[in-house]
Amino acid sequence: MKLSLLLNSYFKQGLLFVLGYLLVACQNQTQQLRVAVSPWLGFEPIYLSKQLAYPGSDEYQVNELTTPSHVMHALKSAQVDAAFLSLTEVISLLAERVDLTVVAVIDRSVGGDALVTQQPINDITQLKGKRIGYESLSVASLVMDDWLKDTDVNADDFVLVEAKLDEQLGLFRRGEISAVMTSGPIQSRLVDNLSANVLYQSAAQGQPYYRVLVVRTAVLQNKRQQVSKLLTNFYAANNWLEEHSREGFKLIAKRTQLYSKEVRQAYSKIQVLNAQQSIALFSSKFILGHAQEKAQRMAELELIHRAPDLSRNFNSQWLMELTGV
Repeated sequence: MKLSLLLNSYFKQGLLFVLGYLLVACQNQTQQLRVAVSPWLGFEPIYLSKQLAYPGSDEYQVNELTTPSHVMHALKSAQVDAAFLSLTEVISLLAERVDLTVVAVIDRSVGGDALVTQQPINDITQLKGKRIGYESLSVASLVMDDWLKDTDVNADDFVLVEAKLDEQLGLFRRGEISAVMTSGPIQSRLVDNLSANVLYQSAAQGQPYYRVLVVRTAVLQNKRQQVSKLLTNFYAANNWLEEHSREGFKLIAKRTQLYSKEVRQAYSKIQVLNAQQSIALFSSKFILGHAQEKAQRMAELELIHRAPDLSRNFNSQWLMELTGV
């Protein structure tokens, strides 16, 4: 009888310990900042911060999704707290009344977005009447419009089809599309593995395309520490990458299944901004004005129903605290 009571007591203590452990684990999971990312090499420092085990890197959870559209859906449905996206994609969400705050400008594409074609196609005349794939909800829609204006051709001259980032490689390989407006690792694989031609790059017309870190406004204060730690580690990892590019590009190449040479080439088309450069874009009101111009253009192209009021959706407070400004 005594033995039974003793075992029962041990069982209860063990059960309480397990329940307590699970409770703490659940609390830690809840307290983590959930961050969504799609393939773009300018976002790689956030993965490096995990690989290099930076202090506080356990305060945010990085979820790699296959397309910007999936990242947008995750933000919209509150499955994640924050995301790395293009400014164009953020504007689309804001136009749908998703309450978000841009807390940092991450990078500027200087040719990282491009139109690539099948090997026999070297000019626009050969492309007319053929199928061009692009992800309509992403920055590709505006790069596509830039290309059409820059080359003085009409969209009706081509067959434009939806091709999300994770579908592009397969569609191109099977010959179901003759060209695709793409970016990041997919562009590298198309060019290096499938001998695709680069017909147009986003830098050709001088139009800047920015990527940003955006956070759901509802969680900004509750997860203030995690947002600060995410920013701190991102910029620290980016500084490390600049100083150790050889080693860093190897780590990125291994994670993205690219060659180091491909990573280096891709980075030459991305200007990753440091915290001070990002603050300057906020302080000068440049990024807000630029976003408002982009929103108006998107409305004119009927990519969104209306241009949203963006005046309350840009906040450099976390960056300024980070740098002591």
